[in-house]
Amino acid sequence: MSRIGDYVIGEQEEGRIDVTHDNGEPSIPERDGGIQLDDNVPIPNRLADRSDLNTRFGDLQSTFEKMNEGQSFLLSGMTDKELVALRARVSRANKKLSATFRLSTEGKDESGIKGRVFRIE
Repeated sequence: MSRIGDYVIGEQEEGRIDVTHDNGEPSIPERDGGIQLDDNVPIPNRLADRSDLNTRFGDLQSTFEKMNEGQSFLLSGMTDKELVALRARVSRANKKLSATFRLSTEGKDESGIKGRVFRIE
């Protein structure tokens, strides 16, 4: 006799096992108390600070739109957050424009991170 989960092949078909119909979802017991929300906990500056790449480097969206295949540009002196923001801009440009862009980090020095954006298609 084969067994798959709680279903015994042959036994249910022959009526020897009672069939209970359920939706297949396990019942999950409720936890006591659940999650407690906290008020008046200050948000750390490292989480609240945002990088505004356009303020430092100009309008990046129009730069992506102007680029032709084979062109690139370099942004230097970026912080880690600015690099993450640039990576997000490249991803957004790949989705919005009919072109393909790639980001390459070209090292880090005392002024910050260097990142070069290429239009490859």
